[in-house]
Amino acid sequence: MISVGLWVGALVAGTAAVSYAATQGYWLQMAVAAITCAIFVLLALAHRVRLARSGGSEPALAGSTSAWMGLVWAWAGLSMLVTYQLVLSWHEWWQYVLAGVGVAALCLGFSAMMAKDAAAGREDQALLNIARYLTIGQFGGMIIAIIGMVIDGKMPRNPAEPDWAANAVFFFGAVALAVISANALWGPSARRR
Repeated sequence: MISVGLWVGALVAGTAAVSYAATQGYWLQMAVAAITCAIFVLLALAHRVRLARSGGSEPALAGSTSAWMGLVWAWAGLSMLVTYQLVLSWHEWWQYVLAGVGVAALCLGFSAMMAKDAAAGREDQALLNIARYLTIGQFGGMIIAIIGMVIDGKMPRNPAEPDWAANAVFFFGAVALAVISANALWGPSARRR
């Protein structure tokens, strides 16, 4: 499946980079958030292509996708935690941290279930269907979030507002999740025997 070292390394590096960039100002933090999410997307897509080419099963592909989605959610939550505890001040940060870390935990739990099925050579079609519907929902939700943030003037955000750093994390995280979801829905899939 997925390399735990790579996943943790990407999480730590991404969180540290975007949190440090917040100390340097709005535009740098936004650029670092965008680059970090682009790297997450490239890692996720490359892993899925590699799995599909090597004959990975549907559970293996679903587990991989879920783990990379979990990375984006965990990064968003941890980036806000570090940023709003050490760099900036915004009183609503904790709600978004809980949501990001909570969804990350769900993604990782699902990834673990799929890895177990893949290792056993099983395909639980009901679980795979649930994964597909949740991915469709996430894709739609992220597209709506992206458009809504632009329409509401949250992206780009006025740097005088205390949530400016969180909005960059939200926006680019949503773009990353939309791309990873789209790739899961319409990208490489398991070869049928």
